Amino acid sequence: ANSCCCSIGLFNCGCNFFNCNCETSNGYKDNGYCKFRDNDRRCISSKGKFLLQEVCAAKRKKRSMDTRMMEDYKEKYDHLIGLPELDLFYTFDTDKDGFINIKEARASLNVTLDAFNEVDTDRDGFIQPAEFDSSLE
Repeated sequence: ANSCCCSIGLFNCGCNFFNCNCETSNGYKDNGYCKFRDNDRRCISSKGKFLLQEVCAAKRKKRSMDTRMMEDYKEKYDHLIGLPELDLFYTFDTDKDGFINIKEARASLNVTLDAFNEVDTDRDGFIQPAEFDSSLE
């Protein structure tokens, strides 16, 4: 996937309201780096930018996961456990059912129903990991 969750902040390019599904740099040198808006509002690669450099988490190796998440998600998302994007998804999934509903999204973020529906691409009322960030397909 050519997306990821970026943490640079409000200046990320093409991210959803979770700061995921962000545009990343294309090309051999910059592949996988989060993009952000510079002072001229252009989207540029974070590669080589002091303090802002960020490699897409999906390009990094899986890491060990907390035991509770493994128990909650083992049957649904075993193949995704250890990916940093799933860690972030898990923080928004407050009832730990494997989905994010509008109530959960609004509990942490100031989200409109329209913004929620942009991420909930199948319009079932729940954001699944692959909708949250395409690296979680």
